[in-house]
Formats: sequence, C-alpha cells, structure tokens
Amino acid sequence: MPESVSHNKWLGFFAFLLLLAIVIVQFWLALFEQTEFSRREDASAQHEYQRNPYLLTWLAKQKHLLAADLDAAHSLYQQALIVNPVYLPAWFGLAELSSDQHKKQTANAILDYTDSLAENIKRWRWDKAMVAYQLDRTDILTRDLSYIIREIPGKTRTDALRMAFSLWPDPEDLVEKMGNDNLAHLFRYTITKKKVEEGMALWQIMEPEGIAGKEEDVLAFINMLLSQKELANAAALWKKHFNPNHLFFNGDFSREPLQTAFGWRIGKNKGIHWRVIQGQKKKEPTALYLHFNRKNNVNLSNIYQIVPLEGGKVYALRGKMKTAKLTTDQLPFLEAYGYQCKAPVSRTDMVKGEQPWTDVYFQFKVPQECEAMVIRLRRKESTRIDNKLAGDFWLTNLEIAETGKLFTIVDEQP
Repeated sequence: MPESVSHNKWLGFFAFLLLLAIVIVQFWLALFEQTEFSRREDASAQHEYQRNPYLLTWLAKQKHLLAADLDAAHSLYQQALIVNPVYLPAWFGLAELSSDQHKKQTANAILDYTDSLAENIKRWRWDKAMVAYQLDRTDILTRDLSYIIREIPGKTRTDALRMAFSLWPDPEDLVEKMGNDNLAHLFRYTITKKKVEEGMALWQIMEPEGIAGKEEDVLAFINMLLSQKELANAAALWKKHFNPNHLFFNGDFSREPLQTAFGWRIGKNKGIHWRVIQGQKKKEPTALYLHFNRKNNVNLSNIYQIVPLEGGKVYALRGKMKTAKLTTDQLPFLEAYGYQCKAPVSRTDMVKGEQPWTDVYFQFKVPQECEAMVIRLRRKESTRIDNKLAGDFWLTNLEIAETGKLFTIVDEQP
C-alpha cells in the first residue's frame, strides 16, 4: 500500500512537469509570433512611409529648414517625386532647396515647370507664389497674386492682398498689375485696413463707372473715412451719390435705417422694440415706431444721424412726433450737438405722454470749425421710484433747412 501511494505521487509530479513544459513552450511560441507580427507591422509602416509623398516632403522640409541637412533634404524630395512625379509641394521644396544651394538656374527651371503644371489650379497656388517671391520672379508672382485675389477667398486672399499692396504701393501700378477685375477686392482691402490715401486713389479710378452694384462698398468706405476723421471727403461722397438734394437723410423713413455712414443708426436697447411702420390709416405717414415695455428705466441715446453741414450757420430742424400712454416724468425729445467738435447743444421739449401727431421745431447753431452735427432721439433716466418707461412713440418727417442766419466766432463768446 505505501509503495502504491509513493508510485502515484511520482506519476503526479512527472505529469505536473510535463504540463509546465507545455505551458512554457506555448508561451515561447506566442511571444515569437507576436515579435514577428510587430516586425511585419514596423516593416509595413516603414514601407508605407516610403510611399507617402506628403510625409517625405514634410521630412525633407525639416531636414532643410531645421537641420540644415541639404543633401538629406534633396534625397527625400527626390523620393517623394519618384512616388508622385506631379506632387507640387515636393517640386516647390526642391526649388527652394536649389535656390539655397545657389543653383538659381535649376530653381527657376523647376518653378517654370510647376507653373505649367499648376495652371488654373487653386490648390497650392499661394505656395507657388511664395517660391516665385523668393526667386524674384515677378512675372509668375504677378499672375499668381492676381489669380488668388480673384479666385480664392478667405485668409489666402487677404495674404495675397497684403503682399500686393506692399509690392506695389502706388495704386495705379497696383491696379495695372492686379487687373481691373480685382479692383473691388483692392478697394475693400483699403476699407478693412483703413488705408485712406490708397482708398481715395482707388475710388478715383472706380467713380467714373458709377456706384450701381457698389452701394454697400461705398457706404463702408464713407464710414471708414468718418472713423479716420476724414469728414470732408466722406461728406463729399455722401452728398454726390446718396443725398444730393437734402441736408437730412431719410427723415420720412421711406427706407430702412442704413446703420452706417450719414444714415440713421439705431442701436439695441433693453426695454425697447423698434421698427419702421407703414401708415395703417388714411393720411398716416411712414414712421419710426418705438414700443417701451415697462421693463427698464431706459437711458436712450443710440438713435441718431450724423449730418454734414456748413460751419458758421444757424439751421432749423422740423419734424412730427406722436405718443400713446407714455409713463414716468422723463420722456423722449430731439437734440442736436457737434460731431467731433464743440457746439451748443439744442433740443426740443419732451413729448407729452399722450399726444397726436405734433409738429416739432428748433434751431441749432453750427460753429465755424464744425463740419457735422448729430441729430439724436434722447430719453434720460428717471429718478422716480416708478421709473420704468412704458408706452408708444412715433417719429417722422424730419428735415433740416438753413435759416439764413450766421453763427460767427463772436456769437460763440460767452
């Protein structure tokens, strides 16, 4: 009996060793297979890398621009072009590399080749323009910048415009290089960048064609001139093309507020809803309508119009106002004050809380140094406990006329 037990123990021990050996062999085989698989993956990735012109070109640029390893960069560009002989970024990089290696003839030959490849292709056009700029190839650069400005919007167009204005600061040369079909883009760039002199010069080229289809651009230009304190130029354009027969613009609200230039500007106000309304009843005029919703103690100051006028004169403003159920002690009124100049502030009385269409009239003085006045609808905050404004207000038929009186420096003395 003891011998049988001892024999079974030895059999169990040998079985355990056998199983352990099998486990070790299986683990080794799995490890070997995983290693081989990883090697195949690495080889596949390396193979894919060698077939990718984008990656090869990117690495070539790193070698060229960061490591200054020109030979390695040249080899990588060549590999990229073997994979894809018409991959333009690789050609551009090779042209730049050749230039840095003082191989100007080679660089120019490459640029000429890419110029033929990229004809009428938008992609990479800016990259080619930059190579042309580095090689001082104004023939190609001029065509590329003109094409980009005309055909490719967004940041690329802006970059091209910036370069064009720096290369050809004279507006006539600029238009000659970029073409008349890019004139609108050039003009808008001067507005965006507040280039007054260049904008005025381009406008002189554009103006003989009239403003049909260009109203938005011209208004933006006038507004830019205003922001740069070029009031005389802004007023001259405004009077000639938008308001030749009146001093005040759109006083009857026959069109929506322009929100720019010398037109009506109406801002947002908490507690106020506004719109231009057509007369609902017979003889009811079109008017600016304001509804006060009794939610705020309104400080109204952003409904106004800048009016170009001649200094040294006294003017009169006429209009009509109507109200319904206005509350509180502080109610709307009209006022005139100097635009970018000191002038006596003149105003109407406040409207009544309930009144039918009522004529309003007041005179205001324009000092000799003033070129424009602001006509504004105003309501001051109330100090009463019950100060939230409610009710309705209408305004229309505003016009300004000269009174024939002069306002001289002597009149300005206190």
